[in-house]
Amino acid sequence: MKRSIDSSSNLKPLKRANSSLFSIATLVDDECNVDSVLPGGLTIEEKPAAANCKVRAVSSASELPLLDGVLDDEPPEEMASSCSDSESESSPDFAMEKLDQCREINEAAGSAAAASAESAKGLQSEDLRTGLVFESATNHYDRYNKLHKERPTRVTSVYDYLSNQKAQDGRQSIFERCQLKETGEVKSSSDEEMFLQDDDYLRVHLPGYMQRLDKISKCNCHNKLDIEAEQFKSIYLTNDSVHSAKKAASSLCKLVSDVVTDKLDNGFAVIRPPGHHAEPGEAGGYCVINNVAVAAAYARQKLCVNKILIVDWDVHHGNGTQRCFIDNPNVMYFSVHRYHGGNFFPFLQQGGPSSVGTGAGRGFNMNIGWNDKKMGDDEYLVVWEKILMPVAKEFNPDLVLVSAGFDAAAGDMGECDVTPECFGRLTRRLKTLAGGKIVCALEGGYVRSVLCNCIESVVASLLDAKSEEKCKEEVERFYENVGEMEMLDCIEPSAAKSIRATVNAHAEFWNCLTCSK
Repeated sequence: MKRSIDSSSNLKPLKRANSSLFSIATLVDDECNVDSVLPGGLTIEEKPAAANCKVRAVSSASELPLLDGVLDDEPPEEMASSCSDSESESSPDFAMEKLDQCREINEAAGSAAAASAESAKGLQSEDLRTGLVFESATNHYDRYNKLHKERPTRVTSVYDYLSNQKAQDGRQSIFERCQLKETGEVKSSSDEEMFLQDDDYLRVHLPGYMQRLDKISKCNCHNKLDIEAEQFKSIYLTNDSVHSAKKAASSLCKLVSDVVTDKLDNGFAVIRPPGHHAEPGEAGGYCVINNVAVAAAYARQKLCVNKILIVDWDVHHGNGTQRCFIDNPNVMYFSVHRYHGGNFFPFLQQGGPSSVGTGAGRGFNMNIGWNDKKMGDDEYLVVWEKILMPVAKEFNPDLVLVSAGFDAAAGDMGECDVTPECFGRLTRRLKTLAGGKIVCALEGGYVRSVLCNCIESVVASLLDAKSEEKCKEEVERFYENVGEMEMLDCIEPSAAKSIRATVNAHAEFWNCLTCSK
């Protein structure tokens, strides 16, 4: 029987159930009720994802081996048939709706940025200087499925949630205590002029790929955009998609620059589209430009940062980020994700424990691949204490970047059980590295109420100047709960097996790791 080692929760042994790894999932509004039957014999399972939140999971009686797990971007049949190229960003009503959303968040960001700058003068002593960036990419969306899970409301809902919080016990809200940054664009009459230049992307992406994206950005034909999108795995495109992706990467790099140059202590970039599936020469998994990879390369080249640790806790393996730094000994990539022997998106064997890096980068690419569902707080805490933190301290990074996907959160679509409190705790541990220089960037996470709670928890940890003391207490309590037991005996056996496989694969590279059976 599994023993809970997290004293903040009373976790019971997890029960496993056999189910398909493949499903179609379309997210609906949190308060929306759904029907039980769809056309074509598809059935809907409705289950609460979190308080006042529903996930529409559509499945058929047959196995769906060609779908991209929870990343499938095919709309339900009735929605696909009701949409066409004529109902797109060129539709007046739809365009006005998008424009209004864009205006609202930009106007709010501008006024909040001014208020944030004023409040920063009188930061409370227990707060660090935490920067927040929002890029909703309002004109990047699926023209055939307005309820596509990766859509602008992922960012706008977080902004609304944080900005509408009230002060408690005479203390400002988390949002008010952060230093809100406006968009990553340079103040210029040209909307195209951003913090990053073209050559900044070429440190990560191939010239031919960037030229291809440039052509996409100039294309106004929906049919051609659709044909281009079909060349990639799980991608949709509008003629603004490339610009939106560049804005996301540019905003993240500006935030990283402010942290490295000590204008800020840390930060969180709530941006889309996500990036960690984008490879040097290929888009995929809703990702067009690899935001975190571009930021890491920018920090190395422009900011003279020597060593960078990238931690990816998204439920999917960041195949793109791994590919970008597979042979680089100065950028360590660490990912914990669902793997299932390569049968979970992105369906690649490279997400397994044996992928340790190549050439000079051997030992600097580390994967913890879960082969079961429902991994929760205990499993992630053990990964941090057993592998990540010992190796990270030995690596001794100068900057920590987090690919912060929250689809592994309890109630989200990745079918794991990590709580918002645990994400905050994992963040506190990472803050003990690199002198606290840590920047998080949003990747996945599709149930809005869950996403908001998780980001709130992480931002609270980033803000907290006393988090190192709390972290020390949490670690002491962690080892007290483990007692004389072997740490791996306290978690799910399949999780322990995955962790052992990674330890054994990397033991030759790190003094802190020892092979185990």
